Amino acid sequence: MAREFFLSVVAPDKSVVEQDVVSATLPGSEGYFGVMAGHVPLIAALKAGLLEYVDRVGSRHFVYVGGGFVDVSGEKVTVLADEAQPAREIDLGRAEQLLEDARKALRGEDSTITKENAVEEVEKAMNRVRAARAAR
Repeated sequence: MAREFFLSVVAPDKSVVEQDVVSATLPGSEGYFGVMAGHVPLIAALKAGLLEYVDRVGSRHFVYVGGGFVDVSGEKVTVLADEAQPAREIDLGRAEQLLEDARKALRGEDSTITKENAVEEVEKAMNRVRAARAAR
């Protein structure tokens, strides 16, 4: 049986994950990376993306994170996310609408998003859609 470690994912408004897991894959600022029990200590920046973890019974779970930091130390991994939401709670229709709004802003069309923020918002919205679809 694989060794476990404690995964904590918190956003400014809530705690999203607090449980023992056997592995996690995180969206690092330089690319995705994996963590298992006994990983060397690490602090890394995260970009918007999909955090995946496997629980003790082997089930895969997905969480949208909108950037932040991760602290890997001992047998604990703490994610301090700018925003985070379990994939199963994401409304796919709403996520797709946010993506379309961000794309409109990129094209210079009327949108609630400024053109300056559009690239970042497209990336976040695309990852929300990916997370929602992964949970299905």
